[in-house]
Amino acid sequence: MFSLATKDAEQTKRVGKRLSGLLEPGTNIGLFGELGAGKTQLVKGIARGLHIEEDEVVSPSFGLINVYEGDKKLYHVDLYRLESESEIATLGLEDYIFDEEICIIEWADRLKEDMKFLNIRIYFEILRADKRILTFRGRKLDELERALKPLNNNKER
Repeated sequence: MFSLATKDAEQTKRVGKRLSGLLEPGTNIGLFGELGAGKTQLVKGIARGLHIEEDEVVSPSFGLINVYEGDKKLYHVDLYRLESESEIATLGLEDYIFDEEICIIEWADRLKEDMKFLNIRIYFEILRADKRILTFRGRKLDELERALKPLNNNKER
């Protein structure tokens, strides 16, 4: 586990862009945090790094799953509106998470117990209007930490 701080949406996007260069086909990322914490901003940064038009990236709250084409295909899933495991089961999420593409799931806490397929989990904490803490858990954390450490804005909480 490691954490880093961001001060605004643009810095969160820079973290996403840097992270995109480390993502291999078949990577599944779960994003956790309250509304407005920066989850979609991180996805926009990842998209930017994959040469996907950032303006195309919107939270798929109503469509539930957006697919973007860039250097690699990116599946962007949003479980915010889903309340139960049976609703999630009807999504056919397995088709995306077991594909050889990159899948990012916002509101991954809705998966409850079924998070074992997530390679990376990122937890967003809002400290102030100008400060977010992103905590990374999962696989290849040393590599992620080395790549993302220069972007850390964590001078003090």
